[in-house]
Amino acid sequence: MTRTLKTVLLIASASIAAGVQPRAQTSSTSIQFETADPACQRAQLVSTGGRFPKDRRTLAVRWTGYSNFELAFNEQIILLDAYFDRGSTYPPLGFTAADVRRADVILLGHGHFDHMSDAAAVAGKTGAVVVAAPVTVEQLEKQALDRKQIRTVTGRGGEVLSFNGVTIEPILGRHGEPPADVTRAFNTALRAVGTNPTAEQLAEQATITSRGTSDRRVIDEGTIAFLITLKTGFRILYRDSGGRVTDYEKAAAARTGPIDLILAATSASYTTNLIVDQALEYVRTYRPRAFMPAHHDAPFNNLWRPTEPIFQAIKDADPAVVTISKGYREPTCFKTQRTAS
Repeated sequence: MTRTLKTVLLIASASIAAGVQPRAQTSSTSIQFETADPACQRAQLVSTGGRFPKDRRTLAVRWTGYSNFELAFNEQIILLDAYFDRGSTYPPLGFTAADVRRADVILLGHGHFDHMSDAAAVAGKTGAVVVAAPVTVEQLEKQALDRKQIRTVTGRGGEVLSFNGVTIEPILGRHGEPPADVTRAFNTALRAVGTNPTAEQLAEQATITSRGTSDRRVIDEGTIAFLITLKTGFRILYRDSGGRVTDYEKAAAARTGPIDLILAATSASYTTNLIVDQALEYVRTYRPRAFMPAHHDAPFNNLWRPTEPIFQAIKDADPAVVTISKGYREPTCFKTQRTAS
């Protein structure tokens, strides 16, 4: 057994230490869900022709693979990342980029291809405004997206965008940096037991990959977390990469207080204890009332990232946090109006 593999096994078998204090009950509000509305029962995106919730104060959230989400609220559609046409080695999402008929805003957390490959095409078709870091914008401009549709942000403070009553604050985050010895060992094992892609599939992936960037600046200046505040006061934190929390994030969280919903990428560190540790840092920082994972699915021949250990650790740390796991396009509807518990 190699030293690297021994290290991986030791890390994987380590006990999980939560290290989180229960979230202070600083508000008299609690998470409430809408289930009766027909729009909250169908697995069809609003952006592809589905219904908005009847009550304009209801937020419909749908996960669309990797770290993609659709937010439908107050007759407005916000797409979080845009990576839909993923190729034939991935599970089908039930729609394609060409099916997206409407979007008002697209928020790109960073510019790797598996976060932005369909952003220019969708924005060009729908007229959506795309918000992204400078290194991501450089890639969008290569794809001939109208510059008038692009908003460049750094996340370093003083940037607040407003779209039809929805306020968006970009916050500079950091991209995930999983330990090289761990990822190297797991990737070697996956290649050994997986099925090699065909020449056609390799060509397909090359085309998709070309619509993103691999610039090193993505790590420390190109990853943006977004604090989204609805007109009802409901707050959403979106983070599309499982990197360590930055000082910018800590400052924003201290200023804002507990948020209602966090949509957080699962770390790419493979071993459960490392994945859980990163998720708990987000919970400690943002003190969410509800937690939805992201970036946990993968190609058929790869390894999905575990979410159940994250949920259990969150419950152990703070039983009041609601953890939510849904399939592709399956809606979760939140009543966003403030209601006393």
